[in-house]
Amino acid sequence: MQRFKALVQAQTTLLTILPLLLGTIMAAYHYHHVNLGETFLLMLSAICFHLAVNGHNQLSDYRRYQNSATVQNSTNNIIKRFEISIPWAYSVLGILMLIFLISGLYLVYLSGWPLLLLGGSSFLIGYCYSGGPYPLLKTPLGELASGLAMGLNITLLGVYINIYNAPTYDNWFWLTGSIVSLPAVFTISNIMLANNICDKDEDVVIGRKTLAYYLGTKHSLTLLQINYVFSYLGLILSAILGYLPWLIVLSIFTVKSDYQLVQGFVKAPNKVTTFPRNVLMFHKIVGLEVILGLLGLLL
Repeated sequence: MQRFKALVQAQTTLLTILPLLLGTIMAAYHYHHVNLGETFLLMLSAICFHLAVNGHNQLSDYRRYQNSATVQNSTNNIIKRFEISIPWAYSVLGILMLIFLISGLYLVYLSGWPLLLLGGSSFLIGYCYSGGPYPLLKTPLGELASGLAMGLNITLLGVYINIYNAPTYDNWFWLTGSIVSLPAVFTISNIMLANNICDKDEDVVIGRKTLAYYLGTKHSLTLLQINYVFSYLGLILSAILGYLPWLIVLSIFTVKSDYQLVQGFVKAPNKVTTFPRNVLMFHKIVGLEVILGLLGLLL
């Protein structure tokens, strides 16, 4: 089980669950319609795909680390560190992808082509993220790809699967859903950005030239802080426009503690000691938004 969790980075599952719940809350509040069965099946499908992409990323990294003797023993080399069998890893990924495809195609059959479009684009971004001759994670587009595929698309999937058969359905759900997704988009992008800031020197050795490489540490940290500001602006805008319950605005009372949390990373970026603060920021901003949104539905 430990090797499985390490291979698929199981601790990151909330990066998929919370945006999907955010979309579901919007559907319930703004469109007054929820399909619980389809939502749970979509969650299973999205989680399996997320874990499969993570595992593929670990296998891709393993090959890159093996080609560079200076970083073969890096703590980021999960396959070697946990002594994971390559055939076993591919078997796990195959099972996850099979579950994703079966459940995903069934949901497309139920709900129609918009789900295929959203899910297909997520699949394409997920593959291009770590697969092919020029994976996005080696480029300055990694942050954008992760933010769009996980923050935007999963939120929109959460909205659509709950309203496709609703009397209140409208074709502009993608626009309203995009506004609601902003906190997830920016905080997920920041996790990638913070990771690349910490790994900047090592990434160059294995052929990665990420956004942090081109911007430099100072400007990357500035962008990181700006992204958090936009996360809160998106949250407030969603409440003002009536897409989410007003109760979510209470999240702004955590701004002071959030600022202190981020500054701890800005002052001393480190993969082991301060990087987890950015994961915590995602949980605090998007997680609290989901909790307050659920409470708002009940009040």
